[in-house]
Amino acid sequence: MKSVLCDINVILDIFLKRDPHYTPAARLFSLIEEKKINGFLSAQSFPTMFYILSKELKRDKAMRVLEKLRIVFRVAAVDEKVIDLSLASTFKDFEDAVQYYSALHVKADCLITRNKSDYRTDRLPIMTPEEFLAIMRGNT
Repeated sequence: MKSVLCDINVILDIFLKRDPHYTPAARLFSLIEEKKINGFLSAQSFPTMFYILSKELKRDKAMRVLEKLRIVFRVAAVDEKVIDLSLASTFKDFEDAVQYYSALHVKADCLITRNKSDYRTDRLPIMTPEEFLAIMRGNT
C-alpha cells in the first residue's frame, strides 16, 4: 500500500475550502480516510495547523479538525535525527526540510504538496495532489 506524507497546505485547502485546490485535496483525503493509501502528517504540522485554523475558525472547531486528522492520519515523528538533517540541509524553508525528512523517516513513497518548487531533491518524489491522483487512477 502506498504511503504519503501531506504538506500542511494540502490539509488547509480542505478545511478552509480553498478553491481551486479543495477538490483534489479532498479526493486525496478520502483515499486516506478509506485506507486505500497510508497518510502521514509530520508531528510539527499539528501545532502549525492549529495556529492557522484557529485564526480562521473558532478554537473548538480547530481542535475538532485536529482530532479528525489524528484519526485519519498517522503521525510522522520529528525526532533528533529529523531535526539534525533539517538543520544541515540546503532547504530555504526549515519547515519544508522538517516535512521532507519526516517523510523519509517513515519511508513514505512521496510527499504531497502544492509547493513542489520548495522541495528540490531526488531521494523522494514530490507531487501535487492532482499528480498523485492521476497516478492512482492509472494504477486502477
